Amino acid sequence: MSENNSIGETLRSARERMGLGVVQAAERLHVDAEVIDALETGRFKALGAPVFVRGHLRRYAELLGEPDGPLQQRYAATTEASLSPDLTQVPHRPTPVVPTNPRRWPLVMLAIMLVVAAVVWWAMRIRTA
Repeated sequence: MSENNSIGETLRSARERMGLGVVQAAERLHVDAEVIDALETGRFKALGAPVFVRGHLRRYAELLGEPDGPLQQRYAATTEASLSPDLTQVPHRPTPVVPTNPRRWPLVMLAIMLVVAAVVWWAMRIRTA
């Protein structure tokens, strides 16, 4: 028996002990009957993100008078086993810093001086014309 089914069976037997039907329990929790069915059959993925499942488990256990802690622990054990690894926590090598070539600066300065000289020469030609 899987943990999902064991959680669902615990909830179902507690609901039946209280003499509640699925629809009655859903009405008291103000949710659809499908939510109760998903909780009792262990189809937690149908309820969305784990935060929603934990909320539904807590509220349903509270309605049924069941302790919430053991159910939450069993659910956490099932979700931890099915989670994919967090790849953002994988160590990576830092990007190496590429040093600038100090011999490049004289070439850059020469290029700037040539551009300035060309602009001055062009301005002087326009002025004399």
